[in-house]
Amino acid sequence: MKSVDIVRWYVFYTKPRFEKKIHQKLIAKGIESYLPLIKVWRQWSDRKKLIEEPLFKSYIFAHVDEKGRLTVLQTEGIVRCVSFNGRVAVVPDEQIEYVKKIVEHKQDSLKVTDTLYKGTKVKVISGPLTGMEGYVGYVDEDKWVVFNIEAVNHSIRVKLSREEVVKVLDPEPEEKKETYKFKKIL
Repeated sequence: MKSVDIVRWYVFYTKPRFEKKIHQKLIAKGIESYLPLIKVWRQWSDRKKLIEEPLFKSYIFAHVDEKGRLTVLQTEGIVRCVSFNGRVAVVPDEQIEYVKKIVEHKQDSLKVTDTLYKGTKVKVISGPLTGMEGYVGYVDEDKWVVFNIEAVNHSIRVKLSREEVVKVLDPEPEEKKETYKFKKIL
């Protein structure tokens, strides 16, 4: 299979507040697109309302091959395909699945931030997010697990209890392999 025929998750930058319109247009074109939405309360002068808004403002994901990527770029409201250092950003399938799980199961404790790289790497061992890996961060003295989505340069922070995660040990180089002694973690 040629590299142009491989279907991947690409990230596209949109005009502000065009995400939902573009998502509908892509679906109408038969293109698999993903727009993670979260429910938030918004206050107006006369009322308070629960609305859905994009998790990542001005970003949308499309699962396409190279030809499909060019089709998405021609869609009204798409500004560009996200790239880093001249290379088109591709999101691994498992990261899209992580985002879907988080949006589905942890809406009430969800915060999106710019990418964070500090903390201890952990793996979720119980609950609907089992198997996901992320990094521990501290916000307002609460423990948050951070799941980085590098292609959009953002992270999702989810509040998890100590019992839901275990520390992930980084593998040692081949010449330094030893028996590990496990201690209580976190």
